[in-house]
Amino acid sequence: MNHKALLRCYQVSNRTEDSVFEEKLEPLLGSTADPVAAGWQLRQLAESVEGQGALLIEEIASQPDMVSASDPAILGGILRVMHTVVLQAGPEVVSKVEPSHLQKIMEVLPPKTTNRFLVLQLLAMIRSEDALGRLVFLLEEMPPSQWIEAAQVFSPLMQHEDWSIDVVYPALLDSLQHAALASPVLDLANYLFREGRTETHQASERLPMLNHLLGEVSGRLSLFEENPRAFGDDVETVQATLGEAVALAVSLCDTVGLIGDETSIGKLNQTIELRHRRVQCEAAGALAKLGDDNGKKRLLALTEDPAARLRAIHYADEIGIGDQVNEDDRGEKATAEAEMALWLTQPQQMGVPPTSVEVIDQRRLLWPSYNDPIDVYLVRFEYNMGERTYSNVGMTGPVCFAMSTDVANLPVDDIYAIYAGWHVEHEEIFTVAADQFNDAQQRAMETFSKHLEHNGYRSMKPVMLGIFLDEQAGLFTALRETTECVVITDNLETIDRPISGRLRPLSADDLFNLYKGRKMLRTFNSQS
Repeated sequence: MNHKALLRCYQVSNRTEDSVFEEKLEPLLGSTADPVAAGWQLRQLAESVEGQGALLIEEIASQPDMVSASDPAILGGILRVMHTVVLQAGPEVVSKVEPSHLQKIMEVLPPKTTNRFLVLQLLAMIRSEDALGRLVFLLEEMPPSQWIEAAQVFSPLMQHEDWSIDVVYPALLDSLQHAALASPVLDLANYLFREGRTETHQASERLPMLNHLLGEVSGRLSLFEENPRAFGDDVETVQATLGEAVALAVSLCDTVGLIGDETSIGKLNQTIELRHRRVQCEAAGALAKLGDDNGKKRLLALTEDPAARLRAIHYADEIGIGDQVNEDDRGEKATAEAEMALWLTQPQQMGVPPTSVEVIDQRRLLWPSYNDPIDVYLVRFEYNMGERTYSNVGMTGPVCFAMSTDVANLPVDDIYAIYAGWHVEHEEIFTVAADQFNDAQQRAMETFSKHLEHNGYRSMKPVMLGIFLDEQAGLFTALRETTECVVITDNLETIDRPISGRLRPLSADDLFNLYKGRKMLRTFNSQS
């Protein structure tokens, strides 16, 4: 099928004469749109189009000239609203979206428009042959600039089986030439093969090219390890480039391991010598699948490294050498340390494994959103960076997460509490900013301020009002003696934490998390 020829022949359905969205879209589209007012106008748009995502998309598609002349940042906001409205409405609304409208929008977006990938993801969500054909075409012609965005485009295809693989592959493999697409394209092919949806790997006929590409990306990563400035001097650029290269190396190792041809052994042996733990693990796993003894040996060694442990154990079990794994590395604490190390290694977090990780406490607790008690672990991690050290305490169990604010010096009970408060979600638990108080909330804050003054605090400045079910608490910045601090009180319990002289002090939001976490853990967990 000639997708390019077919897809250039689409027709956009006619715009309704009196658009229900014209009034809301008009101030956002075109060269005269006001970026300052756009935030409020986008909120108005989101409220007005609830449940009408398909019509909104049709309306935007009907104004190509206005779209192409619009502010890229404002357009990015419109795309986010469009995507969110469709997503919230569910499969019924998704099925009503006309793929040609999405293609029309995509083709007229200014180059620097943010959130372009959301349009592509909607095509993947529709999953019809028409939608997928257009998706393949657009990915080739207008690929996402970041591999993480490209991965999000394909996520719906990994969640459903009701779509035609023949429409996507092998045509999608032509997109391997685009750096941001190469890893997600291979990951999807790997997923299909693992799930048994294809008898042979979709990329098997391109193995020589894949081996060459693996050698190339391994060489780039080796150069980076020798000279980190090889990817540039700007930290953000370096992180993005490194993340993309690592993702591609991981995907390539997985791909050639699944294809299972011995011609890949040479490039895999080159890759396994890289210092990056995730890449090492993938190369070792692929070599082990090919029966290579060096790969098996390296894989077993990596089970002792927290950042690689979970994946290395999985691969060892998969190829039948799991009985050689140290049982201590399968234990609960070892698993918790591995989960934290792996989370920290992700590009969206620190991007590299920590120097050390250690479980400092573990408790079985009734936790927000869980009906039964679960095991919660506090994990201390540390990064040694020459003369500087960065450390904190994160949480695993209900979820793996570490706050950016420094919680390491809090009492252990409060570390559990601040994470419990952060994790809870409830429509009756929220905050109101100081500039949005109504009369009743203002009076409540005045009462809390007087209480703090009575207890020796000075120079109180209201920050927000915390609503916890049927209770209220006021959050302020204040002086306690000569120390600047953030403080919360409900006139019964008062908590403060210093903010002056601290590199990563608790914010008002953090303190509210601590406050509500204390309440929840006290209420639902018996005290010994």
